[in-house]
Amino acid sequence: MDDIKRFLKTHYKEICITATVGIVLVKVIKWRKKRVKKNYPPNTIIHHQIGRGPYAPSITPFAVKLETYLRMTKVPFMNEHDSLTNRSSKGKLTWIEYNGQEIADSEFCIKFINKTFNIDLDKNFSDEEIGAGRAIQRMVDEHLYWPLFLIRWVYDPRQGIDVGKQLGFSSWFMSLGVFFAKKQSYAQGVGRHTEEEVLQVMDEDLHALSKFLGKKKFMLGEEASQTDCAVFGILSQIHWHGCGGASEKFYKKYPNLSAYCERMKAEFWPDWDDCITHGGTRKASK
Repeated sequence: MDDIKRFLKTHYKEICITATVGIVLVKVIKWRKKRVKKNYPPNTIIHHQIGRGPYAPSITPFAVKLETYLRMTKVPFMNEHDSLTNRSSKGKLTWIEYNGQEIADSEFCIKFINKTFNIDLDKNFSDEEIGAGRAIQRMVDEHLYWPLFLIRWVYDPRQGIDVGKQLGFSSWFMSLGVFFAKKQSYAQGVGRHTEEEVLQVMDEDLHALSKFLGKKKFMLGEEASQTDCAVFGILSQIHWHGCGGASEKFYKKYPNLSAYCERMKAEFWPDWDDCITHGGTRKASK
């Protein structure tokens, strides 16, 4: 009994967070079972994502990635900002549906869009360029994402940076974010490294992106490609949502990446100001 009491006292915070998460998940699952399907316009991509971000259109890079792709391809689409409670079958926050068919994960969404609308943004590039682009995309989606994830939720708050206030998160939501960041990054592997090692990983990835981009307008040349969507999605979180933390300090070493983000914004997001909350001072109109 004493051992149980000591365990409860030592791990009180973790137990409370786990219990809260469990209750929320049960409620979400029940709500999903009860939710009534909406009638959307036919032959239109419905992009489910969380609400708009304070300085970039979303606080998740994958929503920015997918919406940028939809804008590039000019396929008919509309946004539905409901995925905090209305997640995909895979638990993803960014997903699409089309004529009632649901597709989860940004990469599978893009493949579906390509097939459905007969789109190939990479048709004007060589096999070598496409291969390099795919490698870059995998690096940012599957590798650079994790240091960014840890820095936002764990390292920056530990340094006294009020990430929650800057991005509009409640203290309760921040506690959940820290819990999930530690748990998921440890399972993925990056979370097993020291903070110094994780920061080194981020710097090396940003350095590689900067060298690959060089003086080109976009990642593969003078035309935008599918790769640019993934790169812009990740960099948007540092460029506009870095909060003055560690990721932003590394990013400032590579001015060509900053110029690239501004070009992508100007090219594909002319309505940018309508798609952000301006630091939570007003509701995004789109």
